[in-house]
Amino acid sequence: MSDKKAPTPNQLRNSNRMKLGVFGTNGNGAAFTFHPDRFQCSWDANVRLAQKADSLGFEAFVSAARWKAFGGDGHYSGDLMETFSWAGAVAAVTERISVISTLHVTLIHPVFAAKAAASVDIISNGRAGLNLVCGWYPAEMELFGIDIQDHGDRYAIAEEWVDVFNRLWTETNSFDHDGDYFKIKGAITQPRPVQESPFFLNAGGSPRGQEFAGKNADVAFIIPRNPDVAFVKEQVDQYRAMAREKFGREVQVWMSAYVVQRDTMEEAKAYADDYVVAQGDDAAVEHLIRENVPNAQAMPDGAVRHMAYAFKAGYGGYPLVGSAADIAERIAALSEAGVDGLLMTWLDYENGLARFGDEVLPRLEKAGLREASQVPA
Repeated sequence: MSDKKAPTPNQLRNSNRMKLGVFGTNGNGAAFTFHPDRFQCSWDANVRLAQKADSLGFEAFVSAARWKAFGGDGHYSGDLMETFSWAGAVAAVTERISVISTLHVTLIHPVFAAKAAASVDIISNGRAGLNLVCGWYPAEMELFGIDIQDHGDRYAIAEEWVDVFNRLWTETNSFDHDGDYFKIKGAITQPRPVQESPFFLNAGGSPRGQEFAGKNADVAFIIPRNPDVAFVKEQVDQYRAMAREKFGREVQVWMSAYVVQRDTMEEAKAYADDYVVAQGDDAAVEHLIRENVPNAQAMPDGAVRHMAYAFKAGYGGYPLVGSAADIAERIAALSEAGVDGLLMTWLDYENGLARFGDEVLPRLEKAGLREASQVPA
């Protein structure tokens, strides 16, 4: 490729103590609700949100990947744009923010993924990344004619997938691969990517999933067992210790979070209860939990209700609910607990992101958690 210029620094590697990302705008958001404020996906809205997040100095714009809806044919949860096509288009309308394609390693061949990711990397001049998921939804496996694997086998596939992908990304000569899951002759990807190494995200929650992330990912996500910051710190510390002791690696530890920002805590809680409880999409979430949590029927009713509330509020994310001061204070506490980044969702992304930028971001900058953005608004 001609007209090469210096790569754009991947902002996921910057020095901000608390990094920020936006998740799921390639579909209808992360909230399972019939509330009229729920995000309605369009390309124009994606352009506005990507450019806004870029101007605010956010580090990451991350897609969700889904091939089948949770609520049946035609349900809004299935309306997601394909993630590599989306990422290339987002890269073309932004300047600085890292653009992350989410993909199922059990469905997407590493040869295709390497070429697609390299294309996004070229369009973005070095800002591409991959959020790796193993795939757990039987309907999606059946759609591709693939038998769903046992949990451990899915991660064995993922390990081999990453090995093949990394060789495709870094090696300039063709190679053969004869593995347990992939048989490839003359493997190569052209044109060459901009970044020397790919940037991986992964949210494996089981011990095996955490090992996979500790070995392979640059960003690992935790799913807090308890919202109390002390419990979060314990999980973060355990994750870092595992990655260091088993693999000699340092990983960033992030969480997903849903944001409900209003003038007061009382107003924020009332708004959350309105869209989650009064107008929540109970049927879709029941289906999601049944497919995603095999032992849900054996869990106490209170635990299932809590899980359902979190899924309806923002796909099971951590609650950032309250005034701007409340939210900034909680983010600062999470940073003290060792959390490196937050991947955020809103019910109404456009108003939510704008208000977060106006009212919360300056507080984070004043607290020394972030540098002020250098990207023109």
